[in-house]
Amino acid sequence: MGIYDVHAHLNDNLYLDLDISSTDIVRGAVEANVDLINNVGFDIKSSKIAVIQAEKHANIYAIVGIHPNDVHLFANEAYEQLDILANANKVVAIGEIGLDYSRTDRYIEVQKEALKMQIKIAQSHNLPIMAHIKDVGQSEQAFNDALEIFESFKCKEVVVHDFNGTKEQIDRLVELGYYISINGEVTRNKELAKVIKYIPIKNLMVESDAPYKAPKPYDKVVNYPKFLPLTTRILAQLKNMNEEELIAATRKNATSFFGINK
Repeated sequence: MGIYDVHAHLNDNLYLDLDISSTDIVRGAVEANVDLINNVGFDIKSSKIAVIQAEKHANIYAIVGIHPNDVHLFANEAYEQLDILANANKVVAIGEIGLDYSRTDRYIEVQKEALKMQIKIAQSHNLPIMAHIKDVGQSEQAFNDALEIFESFKCKEVVVHDFNGTKEQIDRLVELGYYISINGEVTRNKELAKVIKYIPIKNLMVESDAPYKAPKPYDKVVNYPKFLPLTTRILAQLKNMNEEELIAATRKNATSFFGINK
């Protein structure tokens, strides 16, 4: 059984600019043993494209939502559209949603309200959450604020994508029963590599975050899901596991979490 890439952006404009189709990306992924992919929206337009691309490919699923860095650009009507999109057949989660304080502190309260609105949509459709949480430097304000909101809504099904935090944060997420998704950053970030051992295999997922976060040796180039085996190889080494066992375990975690029978 192949790798489940739980977070990629086949809908990203970068691929469009390069004249690379979702068909090309999916073909390359399958040839590399990445046979399931979540196509993640970051605003209304990209979420609609994610749904269309998921319908086009049997092994692609859609996640719809508005990224925290973009929520200040959208009025309440956008959340009505998101609520409609959540009904699409192959939508498996709401995301990527969360809090990102890394660019500016100007929209913190807007981000919090947007997160709450999107959590309500997820819960009304019985869908899990794909979370984006990013702080400034060593601050943990966004992390703490996001978890406070998730706990206030009694969220039980959350995966934190692009995790790049501490052992203490891992412990908090595991205590809540949340999942942690790791991408190519682990192939170059020594501090992240050190804490991987603290993530129980039952709480681990893997992602490409394509077209971003390419693993070594593809630094500073466009990323693709087909590069994900480079990440699973390093993760298996860090976890002292057989790579096939890691792939099987993370796939089982993801298919169960997203409700996919494959």
